[in-house]
Order: sequence, then C-alpha cells, then structure tokens
Amino acid sequence: MIEFRGVSKTYPGSLHPVVNDLSFEILDGEICVLVGPSGCGKTTSMRMINRLIEPSEGEILIDGEPNTAMSGTKLRRHIGYAIQQIGLFPHRTIADNIATVPQLLDWDKIRIERRVDELLQLVGLDPAQYRGRYPAELSGGQQQRVGVARAMAADPPIMLMDEPFGAVDPITRNRLQDEFLRIQEEINKTIVFVTHDIDEAIKMGDKLAILKEGGVLAQYDTPEKILAAPNSEFVSSFVGADRVLKRLSLLRVSDMELDSTNGDGDDLPRISERTNLKDALSELIGAGAERGVVVSNGDGARGTLSIETIRRLSHQAEAEQRYE
Repeated sequence: MIEFRGVSKTYPGSLHPVVNDLSFEILDGEICVLVGPSGCGKTTSMRMINRLIEPSEGEILIDGEPNTAMSGTKLRRHIGYAIQQIGLFPHRTIADNIATVPQLLDWDKIRIERRVDELLQLVGLDPAQYRGRYPAELSGGQQQRVGVARAMAADPPIMLMDEPFGAVDPITRNRLQDEFLRIQEEINKTIVFVTHDIDEAIKMGDKLAILKEGGVLAQYDTPEKILAAPNSEFVSSFVGADRVLKRLSLLRVSDMELDSTNGDGDDLPRISERTNLKDALSELIGAGAERGVVVSNGDGARGTLSIETIRRLSHQAEAEQRYE
C-alpha cells in the first residue's frame, strides 16, 4: 500500500506549492491514475514516491514505512518506472535494456536471460526475434512495450508510469492500453499512472486522483463514483458533459442481461462479450443494426444485445445524473 500523508512540494523561490497537502491511499494491486490539467502537479506527485523529487512537507509511506527509510537509489531499484519518452539506451540491445536493473542487483546471467525472455513474451514480442535488436530497429509502439518490460524487470511490487503511452498514435495507444490491462491481470502490481487524458484515466484506473491547479486533490474515488457524482463544478467540467457515455465504457457486454437469439442471429453483427457498452453501441450503429449477437471467446453465441437495451441503461444513468 502507498499512502500520502499531507504531502506538499514548494520549489525554492516559488511563492506557491506545486503540490498542496495531498492525502490518500493506494491499495495493493490497484491502478491509481493521477489526472488533471497541465501544471497541476501530477508528475511531481508521482516522482515523490521514488524520491526523484523530495517533498517539502508530509510523508509518503510504502507498506507502512516512510519511503525515506532507505536511500533513494536503493528505493528506485525496487520500483519500476516507465515514461512517455521511453528512455531506452540506443546503443544497447533490447535484452540489455530490459536487464538494466537486474544487472545492478547482481542477478546471475541465466536468471537475467530467463527474465528477459519471459517479459518479452509477456508484452507480445518474440524473444528470438527481438532480444538482439536495437531500439532504432523497433516501432514506437514496440519501444513502449520494451519500456514497460524494463520497468517490470526486477519484479517490483510498485510501478510508476508517467504517460507511458502518450507518444504513440491513437490506434497503437489503445492496443497498448488493452495489452497492459491484460498483463496487470497476471502480475497484479500496485501502479501509479499519470495522464492528462480523462478517457485514458477512466479506462486504466481502479481509482482516480483528480488534481487541479496548485496540486490540490479535487476528488479521489473509483471512476464509476466520480462519473456518477462529481463533487464540484471543476470535476464535473473536467470529466466532461458526456459522462453518461463514459460510464457506458466502464461496463462490459458480459455484465448485461442478454436477450435470446431465437435462432435468427445469422445475419446480425457479432459483438465480443469483452467489449464495453460504449464500443458495442458504436459497432451496432456502424453496422446499421438494431441488435447484435454476443459471442464468448469460444465464438459461442450467448444471446443478443439491442440498442434499445443500451439506450434504457443510458437513460437510467441520465436520470441518476439529474437527480444527483
């Protein structure tokens, strides 16, 4: 668990803090997303966890111990760190890039080689094909995958991710997000994730810490609760007027009560049960169909989902929103 206790940061010569009295907890295995407009102290807050920046006031606890209990260098070797600029060493192979921290920790060669191959497979890169390549030989999306693999190399319990998918095109970014959420289901790390994109925050986060100017915590809760009940005009404006649609993106088709196919689903579009309702709605509209057949991973039909069912759910969410 990571706990911020009254954490503030004011730089020398500045009259105002960039982070102001942050207090919140991140539970083990959660992805906590720090999100807010530019200059609100997101990255500063995250970098105080691994002491790349030291707080001016307050303290940060990791599993109940202040993060000052060990040297900053030792602390950082036990916390994975992935950034937007990736930061791969251009003259080192992909394998050597991933092995950076294990080598510093004096792992033996065989253990390092096994870990590198395991991580390359985990992020969807064939070890035989990629371990001997250099960063310049990879696409931007592949380099991002290597950056994530390097952050996980020493199997750290905590990972810090500073806009890790921000430097790639939207299609690749969406795939990387999906891939990382799949990986998180296996590795179950405690992750602090920084982004300025509220849609990415909603998709990636178990908890959202919405910061506003001056590094003040505006609201801290699950995406569902923040979208359902923003606690201020600032939060309501930041999450956007389309928060009903955003709430649909948090529900998967598999969460819905489906209608029977009645044996007439051959000509209907297929929708994966893992699709969220917002994307399912887009697929049905794009296909010009009132309903589609929901299929499981094994391609078996589970039932049908209609636009009307999604519409009823969205109207219910709108009514709740007006009531709140």
